Amino acid sequence: MFVSAYVELRQSKTELFHLLEEHSVSLAEIVERSSSNIVLSSDYIEQQLAERLYNNAYFIARLDSANSLKQTDLASIASENGIFRIHIFDSKGKRILSSHTPLGYGMAMRDQNMSSPVFAPILSGDLDRMTIGFKESRFMDGKRFAVAVKRSGRNHGAIVLTLDAKEIVEFRKKIGIGRLINDLSNNSGIEYVVLQDSVGIIAATQGISEMSRLDNDSVLQNAISTDSTITRQTLFREREVFEVIRTLRIEQSIVGLLRIGISMDEIRSVENRMWRRMFIMTLVLISIGVVIFTAILANQNYQLMSKKYERVQQFTENILHSMQDIVITFDDQRRISIFNQRAEEFFGIPSENLLGRTIEEIPDGLRNSLQTIIETHRDTLRDITLIINEMEYSLFISVSNTVKKDGSTESQTILIKDLTESKRLEREIQRKEKLTAMGELAAGVAHEIRNPLNAISMIAQRFDKEFLPKKGLKEYKELTGVLKKESVRVNGIVQQFLTFARPKKITLSHVSSMVLIKHLSTLFQSQAKEKKINFISHAEETPLFIDVEQMTQAVLNLLQNALDATPEGGSISLSLVTRGNEVRIEIIDSGTGIEEKMKEKIFDLYFTTKPNGTGMGLAITQQIIMQHNGSLTVKSNLPKGSIFSIILPA
Repeated sequence: MFVSAYVELRQSKTELFHLLEEHSVSLAEIVERSSSNIVLSSDYIEQQLAERLYNNAYFIARLDSANSLKQTDLASIASENGIFRIHIFDSKGKRILSSHTPLGYGMAMRDQNMSSPVFAPILSGDLDRMTIGFKESRFMDGKRFAVAVKRSGRNHGAIVLTLDAKEIVEFRKKIGIGRLINDLSNNSGIEYVVLQDSVGIIAATQGISEMSRLDNDSVLQNAISTDSTITRQTLFREREVFEVIRTLRIEQSIVGLLRIGISMDEIRSVENRMWRRMFIMTLVLISIGVVIFTAILANQNYQLMSKKYERVQQFTENILHSMQDIVITFDDQRRISIFNQRAEEFFGIPSENLLGRTIEEIPDGLRNSLQTIIETHRDTLRDITLIINEMEYSLFISVSNTVKKDGSTESQTILIKDLTESKRLEREIQRKEKLTAMGELAAGVAHEIRNPLNAISMIAQRFDKEFLPKKGLKEYKELTGVLKKESVRVNGIVQQFLTFARPKKITLSHVSSMVLIKHLSTLFQSQAKEKKINFISHAEETPLFIDVEQMTQAVLNLLQNALDATPEGGSISLSLVTRGNEVRIEIIDSGTGIEEKMKEKIFDLYFTTKPNGTGMGLAITQQIIMQHNGSLTVKSNLPKGSIFSIILPA
């Protein structure tokens, strides 16, 4: 009888440890995937920062090749583009021009243990550009992010641009692996989380500075050599822990070992209680028989295992729900087993409506999105664009499978990171930088043209009034008239350039959305009717805080473009709706549409597809909208027409 109870206890203990091992391995896998996504996201952000600096550096190089740069020019460029420092060095690495008063001695930045500049490959001609990356500031506290490019034309040397990396470093700390490890360590039951390599600890739970090294721990060496997940029971600060060891891979390269130590206190407490109960129950069961004793013991063990399973399962679910990434897992029967809180918020569907269902049983919109991800992105990491609930999202997708020993799929996990907002901000920054550059160019062109144009206009007027030919007077009058008329027309274009370069400040006032749309409809209705275009308008009642005159100009520009693109008998609609904290004004036409390669060009200054166009309309429209802290987007499918959307803060 005692032997039977003892065997049952050992079996329960084995199953309990097996359950702990499975959930520990799952936890390590989730941490590994999250760490990989964090590193890849950080790398992506650094690449975008470098490209932004390269664009500014090439612009400065073109100005430098004309030998027209001064310190005030560099200071102005740095201030307008949020650049910390701009330095220009000659071929010997000596600084010859800077955006600020130098604190050093006029020589190039150098590595601590090197006599040559860090951008020596550019000075030697081996490279045309290079990303220096993050470096400690030489004369002030903090880090800098820098790039360097080769000087253009006959000039030799390098142009170096640096950003103050304080906000970038803080951002990396907030989303970095160290933050993930510390957040995970705050969960009860986890003793430590450590990421280490052959040199030592890379990141660890706060307060941990020493752990067993790879070179003197055979278990760690085995995990590295076999690239497998290993679990063991060990001592940590004289306390027993259950440790899971797993290699951490970033883009198929092993960067270190991930070690997670889970406290054994609860397990041992349960084990001790089980031992005590076994002895008590054995004494009781001796008096009532072997059959009753066995039944009670089995029931007690089952209850203990069920409670422990629920606690471990709840522990894992809490971690999944606290993640900012979307996590969806299918079991071997293609049923949804995990649908975390972030997934509920993103897709707008409660998990209780999906758990236990196959992919064929879930709502159409979610099913189509998941099938697209699974069928086209197996075992991959990539960016995709999906339409979900009539909204376009930019997503970073990771699809991975857990395989059984027989080679069949045990589960499939989809990790999704929403990059929509970050990419939108990147596009807005790029668009603002382009508008600034185009504005400066427009101002320069306008000033260069205006003076000779005024002279031409005055000469034409004098010819018309003071000089009369003896023959061909009619033809002479026609020619001088054309000359004056064209001078006025060109002067109007010049005035548009100046308006774009120095836009009028907006004067904000409160106005009803219904009043604005009705006013726009009244102004545009006659033009649409003349071309036999079916024009409809609709607005939801909401208060607006805008410059009515300039916003009217912006919307009319878009309506005029829609009218030009729509053939006779087509349709144009104007609508204003509120979505969350946004107000959207949409102009939809049934015209010919816009080619994909033209979508970005149409917002450029001087770009036009119209025979008599100046290329100013959309650029000015976009400028007005940006002054309202809004954005302008376009969707178009050939030949089904286009949708221009003005998005303003509510």
